[in-house]
Amino acid sequence: MKRFQLVVGLLLCFTMTAGLVFALKNVCPECRTMAQVTDVVCKKCGHILNKCLSCGTQNPVEADYCQTCFEPLAEMRVLRTIASDVREDLRLGESERAQLDRELQKLNFQVESDPANRKVYLYRRARILGQMDFAAREAVAWQEYLKEFPDSPKKPAVQAFLSEALRKWGYLFYQQGQKKEAMDRFQQAAQANPMNADAWTWVARLHSEGKQFQAAGDAYLKALEARPGDQTTIRFLKGLKRAIPPELLVARKTPPLPPTGPTPQPAPIPAPVPAPAPIPAPVASPAPAPTATTPAASGGTHEPAPPETPAPAAPPATPAPAATPAPAAPQAPATPAAAPAALGAPGSPTIILVEPAPADPAPPAPPAPPEEVAPEDVPASEDPGETVAPAPAGQ
Repeated sequence: MKRFQLVVGLLLCFTMTAGLVFALKNVCPECRTMAQVTDVVCKKCGHILNKCLSCGTQNPVEADYCQTCFEPLAEMRVLRTIASDVREDLRLGESERAQLDRELQKLNFQVESDPANRKVYLYRRARILGQMDFAAREAVAWQEYLKEFPDSPKKPAVQAFLSEALRKWGYLFYQQGQKKEAMDRFQQAAQANPMNADAWTWVARLHSEGKQFQAAGDAYLKALEARPGDQTTIRFLKGLKRAIPPELLVARKTPPLPPTGPTPQPAPIPAPVPAPAPIPAPVASPAPAPTATTPAASGGTHEPAPPETPAPAAPPATPAPAATPAPAAPQAPATPAAAPAALGAPGSPTIILVEPAPADPAPPAPPAPPEEVAPEDVPASEDPGETVAPAPAGQ
């Protein structure tokens, strides 16, 4: 009785779900007008009823797959009822799992609707089932592929995929305690690909649990042949007192893959170079100015001509004090200096000497300090270029 009620409940749920899907297909989401199965847009409000969100094709209401890109439209009809900005912000239908599910539905439709390319669609469908971790469905899909196309050039790869799918399927049975079904899947996996060491290991384990130690040892040897040097398998074989061929004790060397192109070598790290000492900024030395000099009493030394300045007026009838000598002219440095004021002075002989600076010039001799002049003899002047005559005595 309870089983009958459960079946009736499932039928009611299925009927309600089918009715909801039918309503979504035939009812305009904008004006709630019932549409015909051949309509593309609503006859009342012009709303597009069955638009593909992948390529934008406007399909009739009855289409479950896009007529252009073969994408399933059932999910798209639900997504189109959600605002586009909300759908984009939440990235609805863009997860990897959702994309794989749509691709799987698309391939299921293409396998039946395009028999000419069935071989391609079967292969792609089995690969997607493997990506989605549907081990049982993947194994069935590979078996179907090999049954229809036994001479396919992809047969070795397909057998390897089939073996791994069967091994995963057998492990699911083993987790549920169904060891007989698990053993069947493990043995099928080992037959599909004898180099599947994991499949042979599971066969050996189930034989060991069943106290079939001879069969377990044989299976462990098969596993070691597929994976030489595996320490776990070697330990089990030693526990079973089985002789191990010496060539299986060493791991098989994997041949290097052929180079696909020049391998970029890392650039050598340069040795640290000490930072150079900072170069002082060049100091602009003034160009040697033409020097106007007059011959001096001693040979080889030239004394610069005094600048042409107005001579001070002589004081009337008052001789200069004998104790106070006249200020001596400062001695000229060893290198003749320029006297710009004497350039172009009329009436005075001019000699222009331009000598190159020596490679290592000697420092000039310091000039002799001038003798002190009594402050009352040379009165202060506000203008340094103006020469003021001393005031006559008694005034």
